[in-house]
Amino acid sequence: MKIKTVFFVLFLTLLNLSSIIAAPAAEPPVPMSVNNDPPPLNPPTSDINQNIMLLLVCALIFGIHTIYKYNLKRKASI
Repeated sequence: MKIKTVFFVLFLTLLNLSSIIAAPAAEPPVPMSVNNDPPPLNPPTSDINQNIMLLLVCALIFGIHTIYKYNLKRKASI
């Protein structure tokens, strides 16, 4: 069980690092206007389904884990 936990943590760490490294460079700050008004707010530019594959994989792994634990408990109680 300990090996599975370490593997899972390592997998998530590498996945997060790859998404951080692949991120584009930050834009330079917008200069203030003459009267020091803040710049107008822009709508977000990212997609709403940006990490949908990661969520699906996590849900699939969690579902398999839950079913496996349930079957072990059911088998042991008989």
